[in-house]
Amino acid sequence: MNAYEQTVHEQVIAARAEQLGIFYRVLADPDIIRSSHIYGFYPDIIVLDKKNSVLFIEDVETESSVTEEKRDEHWVHYYELGYPFNLIVPRSQELKAKKLIKGLNIHKLYYYELTSFCIKFRQVITQISNSEGSKQYGNTNS
Repeated sequence: MNAYEQTVHEQVIAARAEQLGIFYRVLADPDIIRSSHIYGFYPDIIVLDKKNSVLFIEDVETESSVTEEKRDEHWVHYYELGYPFNLIVPRSQELKAKKLIKGLNIHKLYYYELTSFCIKFRQVITQISNSEGSKQYGNTNS
């Protein structure tokens, strides 16, 4: 990750934590800090309820980090922790992320885009259950 992507990564984490912080207790952990972990894993964002129980975790990716390697080394382990896992990717990487998450138990996929005034988030996929109890994904744009 180059210096620009590192800065974007940290800004997106901060913006998402601020957004979620209106409703929840949020532990935001950019790569430079690495203080908040769950069983030795360090998601970018851990969201807690009032009793400090984990509600869900989120990982923010950059242009260059939406890869099979990242999926295999991080995303798989995050969803195996047993908490809902949300993935946040740049808008330009949405289609690639959709392909990479097939077969994974990702709770929600969001994309972000940087504007001159703010960072916008949009949920593009949410996990749904079919009548047989298995998981499938639905597009929130429909």
